[in-house]
Amino acid sequence: MLKSSNINSVINEQLAAGQTASDQRNHLNSNKNSTSDHSTCWQGNNQDALGVSLAAVQLSAGVLQIAEPPLDRVRSQLRELIGKQNKIYIDLSKEKYKLDCSEVAKLNDMMNDVKRYKEKLTRVKREMQGIYQRTKELKKRAANVAACKQRDYQRKLERQQHEESLIGGQKTQ
Repeated sequence: MLKSSNINSVINEQLAAGQTASDQRNHLNSNKNSTSDHSTCWQGNNQDALGVSLAAVQLSAGVLQIAEPPLDRVRSQLRELIGKQNKIYIDLSKEKYKLDCSEVAKLNDMMNDVKRYKEKLTRVKREMQGIYQRTKELKKRAANVAACKQRDYQRKLERQQHEESLIGGQKTQ
């Protein structure tokens, strides 16, 4: 596709070189009577070719003048859109990296928490086992103490009864 500046320069060259198509036709018509048929025919063909060429150039220039401004606007809008897309892509990549980093950091924190809680659980379990063992021993000792007291109480009662029976036996004598 030709640029409008190229077409404008072609038009300007043709206009500067001479005349417009209508001026050339008028000039040929005036020279028609004075020249031979051969030269008139050649000039007529040249004039038609120049007129068609100029018309084609003018027509393309007109089409370009109509179509080029919207195309330029669309090109600039596309450039702007691509720039914005690139900026959004870069921003999203940065956010993804931040999220990845923060997720890794959160995962590390969670793993540290799991380790710490496992240590706490192990310590609590050991303490509970220790408490259970002490409680078991205390219950056993309490049962022994209760049995000892019961035996002591039983012995004391027996002794007292024995003493009472001795005292009661002396009174009867």
